[in-house]
Amino acid sequence: MNLEEVEEYLAESFDHVKQRLHVLDEKSLISIQYNKYIRMHKMLAQLGKTIVQSGELRHRQFLLDRKDICEALIDSTTMTISVVGIYSKYQLNITEKAFERMSNLQFLRVLKHNDDHQNIISSLGALSFTSPNLRLLDWSYFPMTCLHFTNNLEFLVEFNMVNSKLEKLWDGTKLLRNLKRISLENSKNLEELPNLSTATNLKKLQLSGCSSLVELPSSIGNTTNLEKLNLSGCSSLVELPSSIGNSTNLKELDLYGCSRLVELPPFIGNATNLKELDLYGCSRLVELPSSIGNATILEKLNLGGCSSLVELPSSIGNANLTKLNFRGCSSLVKVPSSIVNATNLKELDLDGCSSLMELPSFIGNVTNLEKLNLCGCLSLVELPSSIGNLTNLEKLNLSGCSRLLELPFTIGNLTYLKKLFLSECSSLVELPYSIGNLDDLRRLYLNGCSSLMELPSSIENATELVVLNLNACSSLVSLPQLPESILVLYAENCESLEKLDCYFCIPYISLQFVNCFKLNKEARDLILQRSNLESAVLPGGEIPACFTYRANVSSITVKLNQKPLPITQFKVCILFDKKGENEAKNMGEITVSCTNTSKQNSHTARILNGLYVCPVLTEHLYIFEFEVWELTSTELIFKFELYGDDFRKTWKIKKCGIIHLEHDVFIDYGGLRKDIPFHKKIKYRLG
Repeated sequence: MNLEEVEEYLAESFDHVKQRLHVLDEKSLISIQYNKYIRMHKMLAQLGKTIVQSGELRHRQFLLDRKDICEALIDSTTMTISVVGIYSKYQLNITEKAFERMSNLQFLRVLKHNDDHQNIISSLGALSFTSPNLRLLDWSYFPMTCLHFTNNLEFLVEFNMVNSKLEKLWDGTKLLRNLKRISLENSKNLEELPNLSTATNLKKLQLSGCSSLVELPSSIGNTTNLEKLNLSGCSSLVELPSSIGNSTNLKELDLYGCSRLVELPPFIGNATNLKELDLYGCSRLVELPSSIGNATILEKLNLGGCSSLVELPSSIGNANLTKLNFRGCSSLVKVPSSIVNATNLKELDLDGCSSLMELPSFIGNVTNLEKLNLCGCLSLVELPSSIGNLTNLEKLNLSGCSRLLELPFTIGNLTYLKKLFLSECSSLVELPYSIGNLDDLRRLYLNGCSSLMELPSSIENATELVVLNLNACSSLVSLPQLPESILVLYAENCESLEKLDCYFCIPYISLQFVNCFKLNKEARDLILQRSNLESAVLPGGEIPACFTYRANVSSITVKLNQKPLPITQFKVCILFDKKGENEAKNMGEITVSCTNTSKQNSHTARILNGLYVCPVLTEHLYIFEFEVWELTSTELIFKFELYGDDFRKTWKIKKCGIIHLEHDVFIDYGGLRKDIPFHKKIKYRLG
C-alpha cells in the first residue's frame, strides 16, 4: 500500500506513525520501497493472518475468512463489538443492520470482481453504521442505494464505492475533517453528493462515469485542499458551481466526455495551481472564460472534440502550456496570436480543425515545439514562413490539408525534423529545394499528393531518410536519385511514373510499384537486377529471363554449381492467379520450404524468411529474397505455399522463378551499436 495512506489511516490511533513504520522497516517486518510504498513478505503476512484468526471468534478484532465474516454478520447480538477490521474478497450477504453492533469498526474493505454474482443482496433500505471510528470504507459493486451513519465521520480517511448502485451517500452534513479521498467511479445511478463543507482536507474526488450526476454541491468550494477532481463521463453534468474557483490547490480537473457542459465558471482561473484541464468531448462548450489566463502554471489543456468552440481568449498565452490539444474542434476559426507567448509548448494538436484558415504569423516564436499536427485542416492555404524557426520540431503532420499550395522555403531549417506527413495534400504541386536540408528526416509521406509533378533533386541529401511513401502520386513522372538510406519505397498507383533516374545502394530495400504500368524497361530492369532486395512488386505477366530457373507450377528444382555456404541466398519471383470467381482476399503470406536431396538421404533445410503480400494482384511480379541454412548438397527442391485458408481458397501461384545469389551475405548489426546509424550495414564474409 501507499505509505502516505497508511500513515493517514493510523494517525488518530498512534503518535509518530511515520517514525514507527520506519522502525518496522529497520527490523525487516515491513519493507518501505522508494520511500513511497509498504510491502510485506508473503510468509510474514500469512503469519499475521494466522495470528489474528486464532482464538475464539467473538474476541477477534480482524475478520478475513469468509465463513467467519458471514457468521459475525448474521449473529448481530454477540461477538461483533470487538471487530476493528473486515477484509473480504467476496460480496457479502447483508441486511441493513449487519454493522449496527460493530461500534469499533475502523477498516472495511469488500472487493468484488464484475463476474462475481455470489450473494448480491438488493435492498430498499440504507446500510447502517454505528462506529464513530471508521477510517476506511472501501466496497466495490455495493448493492444498496444509500447509506446511514448514526455518528459523525470525523476519522474517515478514505471512502471508495466504485461501480456501486448508490443513488445518494447519506443525509445531512457530517463532520469530515480527516477525509482525504472519495472514489465513486462508475456509480451510474448516483444523482447527488452530500454537503462537503466540512471536508476541508479532501485531496481527491473521483466521480468518473457517474452518468446520472447533474450537479456538484456549492460546498465543493470549501474543499480548499482538493488537488484532483475527476468528472470524466459525467454526461448529465450541465455546469460546475462557481465556488470551484476557491479550490486554489486544484491541480487536475478532468471533464472528459461531459457532453452537456455548456460553459465553465467565470472564475475557474482562480484555481491558480491548475496544471491539467481535460475538456475532451465537451461538444457544447462554446468558449473558455478569460480568467483561464490566471492559471499561469497550466501545462496541459485538452480541448479535443469541443466541436462548438469557435475561439480561445487571448489570455491563454499567459499559461505555461506544454501540451495543447484542439483535435476535432471543427468550428475553431483561429488560434489566438498570444499562443506565441507559450514558449514552453511542446505539442500542438489541431487535427480535424477544418475551419482553421491560418496559423499565427509568429508561430515560430514557440521554439520548444516538438510536435505540430495540422492533419485535416481543410481550410489552411499556407504556412507562415516563421515555421522555420521551430528548430526543435520533430514531427510535422499536414495530412489532408487539401488546399495547401506550397511549403515555405524555410522548412529546410527544421534540422531536427524526423517525420513529415503530407498525405492527401492534393493541391501541392512541388516541394521546396530546401527539403534536402532535413538531414535528420526519417519518414516522408507524400501519398495522395495527386498534383505533385516531381521531387527536387536535393532529396538525395536527406541522408537519414528511411521510408518514402509516394502512393497515388498520380502526376509523378520520374524519380531523382534518392538517399542511400532508403529502406522502404512505396509508389503504388503512381500511374504516370515512367522513369527511375536513380539506383538503390542499401541492402534489404523494399520497393513497391503496384499498378505503375507505365514504368519503362530501364526502370524495370533496375528493380529486377537489384541484389539484396527485401522485396519488390511491379507490373509484369511473365517471369523475367534473369531468373535462371522458371516453372509454371508452385515448386521448382535448383542445382547449384558450387558447394553451398553455411547461409545461401536466393531471389524468387512469383506470379498469382485467381481461383474461379471467388471474392479475392487482398492480402496473405507466402511460405517457403526447401528439401535438400542427395544420393544418401534428404532433409528439410531451414528457411530464414518468406513474404507478406498486400495487396495481392494478377499481372504483377512479387520478388523477394530469402536465406537457407544447413544445406548439405547442391540439389534443392523449393516449394512455395500460400499461408491461410482464405488466401488459399481465392489465389494460386501461377508461375515462379528463382536465382541463386552468389555474393557476400550482409548482416545488419546497426541496431546493436548506438554509434552506428541504424540504416548502415556491416558486411561480413561467411564461409
